[in-house]
Amino acid sequence: MQRPKPIDLGPRSLIWRWAGDHRLGASGLSAGVLQLMHPGLGAGVVEHSAFFTEPWDRIIRSTPEILGVIYDEDGEATGHRVRDYHLRIKGIDAHGRPYSALAPETFWWAHATFQYAVESVADRFDATRLDPLRREQLYREGIEWYRRYGVSMKPVPPTRAAWGLAWDHYCANVLEMTIAADRAVDMALHEKADRMPGLPEWSRILQRELLTPIFKLTAIGGLPPVVRERFGIPWSALEAAELKTFETAFRELWRFVPHRYRFSPRATDAWRRVAATSVAA
Repeated sequence: MQRPKPIDLGPRSLIWRWAGDHRLGASGLSAGVLQLMHPGLGAGVVEHSAFFTEPWDRIIRSTPEILGVIYDEDGEATGHRVRDYHLRIKGIDAHGRPYSALAPETFWWAHATFQYAVESVADRFDATRLDPLRREQLYREGIEWYRRYGVSMKPVPPTRAAWGLAWDHYCANVLEMTIAADRAVDMALHEKADRMPGLPEWSRILQRELLTPIFKLTAIGGLPPVVRERFGIPWSALEAAELKTFETAFRELWRFVPHRYRFSPRATDAWRRVAATSVAA
């Protein structure tokens, strides 16, 4: 794909509406598992991060910067900074294959999972329905998001339909149950949420009893069916019904959340900056 001309990603764009939404946490867990299933990404996480001792650290450290590529005043500078964080993430995986975080297909897959997570917020947790035109718009805004990293555009599908075909191919043929992905799936299936970053010590019981089933439902239920089937990840009809109930409840209750509490700090700062600029004008 040729490098496209920059487009505005402001408060009127769909990507602004959903990428920084706190509901991304409900779709982002499955996106994270899908990232780790990519051979290059999985190997990089094992060899260049503390994923096995601090599994939440990678999310807390990387997600705000990735969202900053959309919401920061100079999103392109943020994108280049994110790209450069990955310069040294390369090596040989457990099967003797060379990998690099900046290999075009590897970097694109990481972004594709974020695109999937944002689209899932709209499809599963929002009252607004994406018709074909709006889905295409959201995808093209995602291309701009990717363009700002300053990496090769070669693997980027030009349309949402082409992206869907590429996504299906990766899910059916490219992804593997890497060491990191196996650990993430095991956490979702068997471990209790505990000592979540940012939550007080007194909430540990609530984390275990309330967050654990939600994490399992969203992390495993958000995976494409072909991925669960390929790797034998258990998922029952009862769990599917429970997930649908959760999505419906989340969708209906979200309308009562004040706007100022709906977004991550990076997105909230952007909304405030835009509001201040409008007042000054």
